[in-house]
Amino acid sequence: MTVFISYADDDKPVADAVCATLEAAGIPCWMAPRNIMSGAEPHVTTMEAIDRCRAFVVIFSESANLSLRVWLEVERAVNRAVMLVPMRIQDTRPAATLASYLVTVHWLDALTPPLETHLHRLAEKLKRHFAIKAATAPNRDALAGQEPSRGR
Repeated sequence: MTVFISYADDDKPVADAVCATLEAAGIPCWMAPRNIMSGAEPHVTTMEAIDRCRAFVVIFSESANLSLRVWLEVERAVNRAVMLVPMRIQDTRPAATLASYLVTVHWLDALTPPLETHLHRLAEKLKRHFAIKAATAPNRDALAGQEPSRGR
């Protein structure tokens, strides 16, 4: 149930706080450059991490609006149908490059202090999402003993 955290370099302190809060709540996170192994190709490693994540949190700000890297990460997450959670930390609208991806999902506004309140709310929402997904997933052990259905 890894959560990928996407952020512009200027927003790293907020991304670090998101990561620390989620991991303290038992939700593993992946973020660059922290999780990129020495010698690995950063872009490839990042795209592979997005492919494996269960949720994608983008720290949205004016800096994120201007970041090609953030745009490419959001695009990959959307194309892989990963649950997208935009966390808005500045009162700014998405640029055209991000708008088509971000305007259709519910935003988590984290504009009013303290930031910690919003971080805990994010952790609770993700935990609930993962619990619902786990509860509604088919029981693979029960299905393993069944014979495949034979269509006409």
